[in-house]
Formats: sequence, C-alpha cells, structure tokens
Amino acid sequence: MTKANITQYDSTASNNTDIDGVDISEGCSPSGINNSIRSLMSHLKNVDTGSQALTSPSFTAMSTDTISEKTSANGVSIDSVTLKDGELGTSASLVPINSSSLNGGQFGVYNMIINGNMAINQRNATSGVTSGYFVDRFRLSGCSASAVITSNTPTEFPTAITVSATSGNPIVTQRIESKNVQHLSGKTVTASFYAKNISNATTLYASLQYAGSADNWGSSTTISEQNLGSLSSDWVKYTASWTVPSGGLNGLALNILCAGSSTFTMGVTGVMLQEGSVATPFEHRSFGEELALCQRYFYVLADGTRGMNDHLGSGHYYGASGIYFSAFPPVEMRATPSMITTDATNHYIAFSAGASDHFDTLGLGGSTSRSALEIVSGSSGTSGTVGNPCFLRLGGTSNTAKAHFNAEL
Repeated sequence: MTKANITQYDSTASNNTDIDGVDISEGCSPSGINNSIRSLMSHLKNVDTGSQALTSPSFTAMSTDTISEKTSANGVSIDSVTLKDGELGTSASLVPINSSSLNGGQFGVYNMIINGNMAINQRNATSGVTSGYFVDRFRLSGCSASAVITSNTPTEFPTAITVSATSGNPIVTQRIESKNVQHLSGKTVTASFYAKNISNATTLYASLQYAGSADNWGSSTTISEQNLGSLSSDWVKYTASWTVPSGGLNGLALNILCAGSSTFTMGVTGVMLQEGSVATPFEHRSFGEELALCQRYFYVLADGTRGMNDHLGSGHYYGASGIYFSAFPPVEMRATPSMITTDATNHYIAFSAGASDHFDTLGLGGSTSRSALEIVSGSSGTSGTVGNPCFLRLGGTSNTAKAHFNAEL
C-alpha cells in the first residue's frame, strides 16, 4: 500500500518500501532516494502544522485559542486550581485573571507600612517606652501610656506590642515618607491590623493624616477617624479605608487609637496600609529586607547591648587628643541624620601604635551626609600622634554606650 502520510508508516522497517508512490525498496533508482526524502519532509511538516493528526498519542492542532475551547466550557483543573478563559480559582469560586482583580493592579511589594510585624527593634526597646519611637518606625503618643514588646501574638507574627494607658487615648503611629505616596492622590487606601483587648480596653479607632508640607509634621490634617468597634479578647483583624486627597502627597500617617476604662491595655501587630479597597493577607517580607527598609530612618552603628566591645570603625588622630573616623550606613538615610550617644567616662576606646586611649564623647562632623557619617571624638586623656591610624570600639565599661543615627519623620 502506498504510504501517503505518517500514520501509514510501518514499525517494521523492511515493510516501508515506498513513500507517496516512490519506490524505496532494495535496488531502487537513485532518484527514488531524493524524492522519498522530500516526501518524508512534507509528511513531517503536515504533522507540525496540524494538517495531519497522529493516531497514537493523539494530538490535535494547536492554535492561539483559549483554554476552554481546547478542553470544555468548564476549563481544566490542575492540582485543584481551575483554569478557564480569563478566569482562575477553584471550581466553586472563579475570579477574572487581570490586574484589576488584584486590588487595583497591585503586584510585588504593596505594604506601605515598614516593620508591620514589629520584628525589627534596633533601639532594643523592650519595656516601658512612654513616648516617641520604640520598635522601628512606630511611635507612641497621645496620653500617659507605655509600650512593651510581647511574643503573645497571632500565629503568623513573631512579635506584637502592648500599650497600657491610665487615661486618654494612646496612639500608635507610623508616618510614611512623601516619596512613597506620590501615586495615591484621589485613590483608596486600606489599613488592616490585628488587635486585642488585654485588659479593660473597650473601643478601637483608626485615623489617617497627612503632613502640612512634604515630610513636615509640624502641622497635619486628619482625613477621618473611624470607629472600628469593640475590642475582642482574641486577636481580630480590623480594617479601615480612606480616599487620599491631594494633600496626602505630603506624606501619610496611620494612627491606631484605643479607649478604655481606668487602666487598660491593648495589643497590636500585623499592620498594613495598601492601595485599594480590599485588605489582602499580610505581606511577609524577609527579615533582611525589612531591616534595610528600617535603616533608611534609623541606623545602629554600635550598641552596648549587642556587646560592650561593639566596634565603631577605623580612623586617625586629627590632633593630639582627638580622633576622626567615617562610617557608612548600609542604605542611604532619608535625611542627614542626627547622632544619639550615651556619653560617659571611658565609654569609647581607640587603639593605635600598640597603645589604647579612652574617650568620653562622640559627635558628628560637618561633612556628614545621608550616605556617609563623619564622626569626631571629644578630647582624650592621652596624647596621640597626629595622623596615626587607629581602631575604635565601645569602651567595654557599660552596656549603655551607643552610637545611633536618626533620620525619622
């Protein structure tokens, strides 16, 4: 039988003696070899284009048609996930596959809150913070209150804060840099966080504010304050949404407030603020990524709680009893930072030419920038040699010695 297509080929080689009527049996003419190769190539191309189907395994022609047209109106299920024309989900619940289905087109990093799981604590603020910043990027204000770190958290979070107050409404705040909100004018943003009543906390509130001018919080405007209802004695996820006005481009602040009777305590963790009207699951970033985000606003060069001999860096004597050295933050800081030290007798020590020299104070030099820190010591009790290199560390006499750099909002 003439073998006119690939389905008629025989698995026994000796039975294939012609192709498209061309004789390729033993002793065939030379032209038969040329013509048979051409016919074979034609047959293979027909399979490639789909004009010739295979019998086993069975393939049909592929085109740019959609999945349902190649399967059925119900789509196809892979590991319990259903794929259908323009849809994705389970057989019971399908959603459109497009960017608008993901909260207004959000992909990648979407939580504008930094350290929302409270895991980064460069200040080592473990207890009794009554005002100002404690865990990185969060600050406490509003009344007579104190914040502590706790491991009593919802399952997915490593850390939470508890805030206790004797009167008024304690406010837990994170301010968001103006550079990070320039896309939000006229758009909806949604906050979500976990909170619980630990003792006597009654009502929970959330508010969104914007700065009077770019990153200047000397004055601010509240967009609205929302009553989120009664606090449960269990960890509960709460949400609130706002529309950001044009003034919001100056920088936003998310405030979490609580009221209670007498002395009361609440817990908070898992804080998010994202574009869109839907509160999606918490975005867990790696510890290293979260730390780098925090270091734009606060950087610890040395701290006695990490070790009383914590390193400061290398420098040189600029005078007989003073040392100059440089340090470089791992990320560019938001603004030229201020320096926070705990100066005291012999808190800092330098080693040079086989000798040691103690210093009581450190401060910033005039050439400090957001990416390079010029640090100058006070006078020492020992004379060094001008120009000599030296190595510096904390003095090893107290764990309260530190060299911190602050560029917070």
